[in-house]
Amino acid sequence: MKTMIVSDFAALRSALLQLVGICLVVSLFMSYVMGAVGTSAAIGAMIPFMCLFSLAALDEQNGWERFRLTLPITRRQVVFGRYASVAIATVLAFVFSLALSFALLAVMGLLPAAWVPESLAPAENPPAAIVGATAGSVGIVMIAMVVALPLIMRFGMTKAARIVPLVVVIVIAGCVSFFDADYLFANGLVSDLVAWLDTGSNYLVAAGATLAAVAILYIASAFLSAKLYEGREF
Repeated sequence: MKTMIVSDFAALRSALLQLVGICLVVSLFMSYVMGAVGTSAAIGAMIPFMCLFSLAALDEQNGWERFRLTLPITRRQVVFGRYASVAIATVLAFVFSLALSFALLAVMGLLPAAWVPESLAPAENPPAAIVGATAGSVGIVMIAMVVALPLIMRFGMTKAARIVPLVVVIVIAGCVSFFDADYLFANGLVSDLVAWLDTGSNYLVAAGATLAAVAILYIASAFLSAKLYEGREF
């Protein structure tokens, strides 16, 4: 598994630096224009998802995926190594997103008040809210990877690229049907949730619960992918 992690990050080294630079520029621009520090967290959390598809694309180039299976490494090690690589990229993206958000607030605090949108003022962005927004962004991306990784491991990048959007649309449609938006708003459930999150450190509680639930799903997805990859024919 260590071999897979080292191999993945060696392949991603140049692409990862580019992704970080792009996310840095775009997130700073969007945060200022939209007046929302959470934008930095949302864009920074996309780094692991982009890393995943970059690695999947590299696997199919020049027959690397088939050649890798001739090395002294099992298919389960390939799968668990890839999941570990993506998990490490996710942790790094989480830290990067937090650092970017707090750095942005620090810069906004040094500028004249007339230049800074009110929503970007430090008083309007408590640390708990920033951590919660970042964790929520990372959680959403992780859920997407929980769905995408088994499909990539089973069908490869080319076929999975056509299947993943279909699965996402079905999941979204199912969620919309299950959670009636009109009912949620009419009964004040959404406003109650927002009020609860704004109370004390509940943002941190929600963030911790979200990441714990996603971690369980991620581990289950890894074992499913290992089973699918062992039965895949090249």
